[in-house]
Amino acid sequence: TFSAIPADKTWRPLCNHKPVMDGPQMALVTGPEGEEIHCDQYGRVKVRFPWDRYSKNDEHSSAWLRVAQGWAGGQYGFMALPRIGHEVIVSFLDGDPDQPIITGRTYHATNTPPYALPEHKTRTTLKTKTHKGEGSNELRFEDEAGEEQIYVHAQKDLDLLTENNRTEVIRNDSHLTVENNRFSHIKAADHCTTDGENRLSVGADCSQTVGGTYHQKTARAMAAEAGTEVHHKAGAKVVLDAGAELTISGGGSFIKLDPSGVTLSGPGIKINSGGSPGSGSGLGASGPALPQDVEKNVHEMVEPVFLPTGFAESEGQAIAIKQAAVNGKPFCKICSERMTQRGRV
Repeated sequence: TFSAIPADKTWRPLCNHKPVMDGPQMALVTGPEGEEIHCDQYGRVKVRFPWDRYSKNDEHSSAWLRVAQGWAGGQYGFMALPRIGHEVIVSFLDGDPDQPIITGRTYHATNTPPYALPEHKTRTTLKTKTHKGEGSNELRFEDEAGEEQIYVHAQKDLDLLTENNRTEVIRNDSHLTVENNRFSHIKAADHCTTDGENRLSVGADCSQTVGGTYHQKTARAMAAEAGTEVHHKAGAKVVLDAGAELTISGGGSFIKLDPSGVTLSGPGIKINSGGSPGSGSGLGASGPALPQDVEKNVHEMVEPVFLPTGFAESEGQAIAIKQAAVNGKPFCKICSERMTQRGRV
């Protein structure tokens, strides 16, 4: 037996329907041997599905897959790339196997969470891993009652940039430990008020340079002690003013000025009898070093990435199809020729 159709009818084979994916699937991110992160300029990655027996688990295991992010704009938003070996959830737009997109990521027995569970179930963590090295950056929130904490860990550098004002209030103590040098540069005024004690300990030299006038006032006593020498020098004059008593003592001799008069005491007192004044070591203050700039590290601009030409071609094809549906005219060469042969155009 056989089937036939009228001679004036055009035979067309049955359309093979495109397969439809029933739902999301699990996959592992792949890449070249020796690499930890493999992506293209659009942030896409490649994966291997468990049912793919022919995949070599390398950079040729699949086509590029887009990765859903928490926020995506023109050079702003959130970016976290799944790394090689990570387990991801792959969804398919409209069930189309040619339009896969990574919509989620999961932990499993090999890739475990950053902290043991359920022991640390109150922690919310963003923890990275150093690329081809040991270490991590971390932002952690602890929500256990009575132990609330925000923890920030920078494996190497931490840069902060505030474009306007910055206000910081600490309700209790503040502790700062710098294991090497510390630099600060205040380009205008610096105001500091301490309601209680102020203690300062310097293990080596201490230099202080003032470009204008230096004032110092103490409500009660002021004591200064030097192990070997105290040297005061003025370009014009030095005035020592004591309300009750002024004493200068050295080498077993002294001069005392008080309401009773002037007292000079020493083995010998010389007036216009030669000799010369003593001298001090002189000023040896060193200027401070300036801190480094943070803007060059934070404001690193990235050149915009243009979409491939295939996107524009697809958009133009969609416009042609819409116009054909409205006008009732063919949108491809073959359709136009067939309609011309039948006298419909």
